[in-house]
Amino acid sequence: MLEYLNLKLDGLGVGESSLNIWMKNGRLRYSYDVEQEDGPAMILNVSRERASYFLKNLENLNLYRWKEQYFGEKKEKRREISALSSRWYLLYKEVDKEAREFQGLNDFPKEWESLMSLIADLTVDMDCLRFNELSAFSLDVRDCREQILWNPLSKEENSVEVEYQEFLQISRTNKKLIYQQYINNIFTVKHEYNIPNIVDYLLGNIERYFSTFSEKEQEDAGEASSKVIISLYFQNGTKRVLRRTYDRYGLPDDWDDFLDDFRKTLAYHGVFGILFDSGLYHHGVKEEEYIYLSCIFEPNGKTYYYRSKEDNLSIGDFVLVPSTKQENAETVVMISEIMYCKKEDVPYPLEKTKFIVRKIDDGGFYNFLSQNNPDEEA
Repeated sequence: MLEYLNLKLDGLGVGESSLNIWMKNGRLRYSYDVEQEDGPAMILNVSRERASYFLKNLENLNLYRWKEQYFGEKKEKRREISALSSRWYLLYKEVDKEAREFQGLNDFPKEWESLMSLIADLTVDMDCLRFNELSAFSLDVRDCREQILWNPLSKEENSVEVEYQEFLQISRTNKKLIYQQYINNIFTVKHEYNIPNIVDYLLGNIERYFSTFSEKEQEDAGEASSKVIISLYFQNGTKRVLRRTYDRYGLPDDWDDFLDDFRKTLAYHGVFGILFDSGLYHHGVKEEEYIYLSCIFEPNGKTYYYRSKEDNLSIGDFVLVPSTKQENAETVVMISEIMYCKKEDVPYPLEKTKFIVRKIDDGGFYNFLSQNNPDEEA
C-alpha cells in the first residue's frame, strides 16, 4: 500500500514540476509544490472510489522493481539520443517498507507511460471536479478557560474563569479570511487577510470535507465545555449549521488535515510583518565596518573566520571558501554568526582573513558533498 510518492520532472515540455501523493488517515491526497511567493500549497483530497482505482493500478506497476528494470533498459538504449532533454526523479515508499529513489535522464522504465497516464487521470479528474457551491464558511469555537490576572496594587495573581471564543470566517464575495478572538464576548484580536488567489480553492476544499458529514445533532453536545458551530452558506441561499463538541468525537476524522489549509494560509501571511523581521534590521554595513563570518565545518565543530564583501548572507547559509589545507582547492562551511566590526574590533587580523568565494544553494551543497572535501577533517 502506498505511503508516499514524490515525482519531480524537469523538461518533457512542461518545465520544472513536483507532485506529492500520499495516504493519511485512510485518505489519498495530492499537492503540487509551489514557490513560496505563490502562497501555500493546495492539498486536494481524492474521493474513495478514485483513490481505490489509482492505488490498485499503481500497485500493478511494481515500482519497487523499477531500479533493475530501468538500468536494464538503459543499457539497451544507450546509443539512442533523445531530441528533448528531460530529467526525472521519483521517491516511492510503501507502508512498512523502505523508501526507494529512482532518477533518469532522457531514458525511462517501460511502465513510465502507464504511470504518467495514471497520474494524469488522478489529477485531471480532481482539477475538473471543482466545488463552487459555497459562498461563505465560518467556525465559532468556545471554551471555558482560567485566566490569570495580575493585581499591581496587591502584587498578587488572581485566577478567574472566562469564556474564550475564536471565530474564523471566509467569504467568496469579499475574498477575505477573518480570524478573531474574544474573551467574555469582548473583542480582543482581529486578523483580516485578502486572499483573492486562493479563496476558491479554500472554499472548494471545505465543501469536500463536509459533503458527507452528518447533519444529525450531537445529543450530548451541551455537556461539553468546548463547542463549535460550523456554518456553511451556499450560493443558492441555503445554509447548513452543525453544532458539535470541539473534540475527536464531534469532529470529522480528518479535522487536522482540514485545519492545515488555514494554518498554512495564516503562517504564509504571518502575524508579524516586516517590522519584526530581524533579517532586515540585522543587516546593513555602516561606515568603516567589515563583515566577518564565523563558520563551522561540522556541527559543534571549531569556528573559523572569513570575510564577505556581500551583505546578503544569513546564519545557516552554506558558503564556498578557500581550503585551509590544500592550495587551489575549495571547501564548504556553514555560517554560525555574522559580525559587523570596526577595524579595531575584528576577531582576526584583516590581512590574514580570507574572503568567501560565494554562497551556495542546497543543490550545490549536496553536489559538493559527493566530491572529495579537502577540509572534511578540519
